[in-house]
Amino acid sequence: MKKTVTLLVMAFFWALGCPALAQQSKPLPIFPQSRQTSRPDDSTAAKAHKLYALLRHENQRLRWDSCLASKAIIRARRMAKQGYFDHEDPKTGRNPVWESVNQCVPFDRKRYRVPAGENLAKGIDTPAHIHRALMESPTHRKNILDPRFSRVGVGCYDNICVELFLGL
Repeated sequence: MKKTVTLLVMAFFWALGCPALAQQSKPLPIFPQSRQTSRPDDSTAAKAHKLYALLRHENQRLRWDSCLASKAIIRARRMAKQGYFDHEDPKTGRNPVWESVNQCVPFDRKRYRVPAGENLAKGIDTPAHIHRALMESPTHRKNILDPRFSRVGVGCYDNICVELFLGL
């Protein structure tokens, strides 16, 4: 009974186009830096592309989207400079990324519903460690493996990485 009510409520909000149903996982807890010999001195662009390669290994449907990648970099930079790490902006209580992601949709989003998701990681030093931590988290793993998503953009700034997913 509880599942039925939950599914009905979700379907209702989906029909209304409520952005609250966009998939967002709770951000990963801040992980300590690894003591391994691998060096986390890759440029942020190289780190993002390595993360993309690891994502593609898990989900072959995902294609790199430059628009999403630029929005992910902006998102990571904003969090780092404003000193927060969360899906919701502490000032507004909303996730500011959904308006940005809408700019990457090549058609009128009001007429069509497209699935979107966001993964956040902070404090992990190498792409392999970031990816492993995301895959060990059920909600982040769900975004990575979701067959509805066909586009992804990854952006890193300082020690924050953002993965933005979109189904087109």
